[in-house]
Amino acid sequence: MKFDYDYGRSLIVINKSLTKDVFLDKAMTKEGSFARDMFERMYDSLFSELIDLRQEYKKYYALEYERFEIFLYKKYNLEPDDIEAILKVENESEEYTIYKKDDFAYGDYGIAQFCFSEVMYGRILNLLLLKKDTDEN
Repeated sequence: MKFDYDYGRSLIVINKSLTKDVFLDKAMTKEGSFARDMFERMYDSLFSELIDLRQEYKKYYALEYERFEIFLYKKYNLEPDDIEAILKVENESEEYTIYKKDDFAYGDYGIAQFCFSEVMYGRILNLLLLKKDTDEN
């Protein structure tokens, strides 16, 4: 699940135990293939300079905002429906957490756009949450 909160900045719910090896294995790519190279670039783009938003909230903002939901609403200007959707997905598993990301941090913005294109969105979200790849998204 990905939400843009500002130009080139987004919030993403990801499985905390996801590693590059697991990501590539779940993507079912072959070593040395073009697909493997693309998924490696996607992973690097997605995971460059992620900030765990729950940790940031606890460390810096918990005194200012009494609840995480209020923090998301006031600090990131998210709509209540978006906050509810993020928390619903995040609460599905203790392994899920929400990260803040600068989409331009990796330097290859084209690959970041491709990750969340209409064609790839569902598959990438399933990989990030370590869910079985389905056509439901």
